[in-house]
Amino acid sequence: MNTNLLARDQAYDRYNLRERLLARLLATSLDRQLASGRLPLPGSALAIHASQITSPAARGDLVQRWCRVLELARQPAVPLTPRAPLRRHDIAAAEAGVRELIAILASGRPIAARGVATASLLLTDGTGPLYNGHSPASLGDVIRAAVRYLDPASLAAADRQDRDHAEYAR
Repeated sequence: MNTNLLARDQAYDRYNLRERLLARLLATSLDRQLASGRLPLPGSALAIHASQITSPAARGDLVQRWCRVLELARQPAVPLTPRAPLRRHDIAAAEAGVRELIAILASGRPIAARGVATASLLLTDGTGPLYNGHSPASLGDVIRAAVRYLDPASLAAADRQDRDHAEYAR
């Protein structure tokens, strides 16, 4: 094999490995970036993370985690637990949206990473509306946004609308 090709392939593998490790280590930060609408550059840690979180395995894990939230919300609160307390009333009010979110994640159809990142952040952010009654956003609103963001077609339309609005605001 040509030594130049071998060296180039090894350099690519190191770059790819470095980006994959960054994607794993910076998952929460990358979720925040994706949820805010940042578009990943090809080959970047953000692009690798977007690919990872939209994989069938990651989607299945997220479905299980959201099903567990619905299950826990129906049970009485456990005193003196190290977990942040769930906002049971808010979860019950948003249950239809959560079930829609679960159904989309469980389907085999293509989804956008922005919606997955938004749904994942809700589960891990202790200051968010799933756990914090003083969160500026309501759980129902964020769930509806996550559902909307999961659809690649509506996401493209929302991006166009955001750009149009930005042009108007100038």
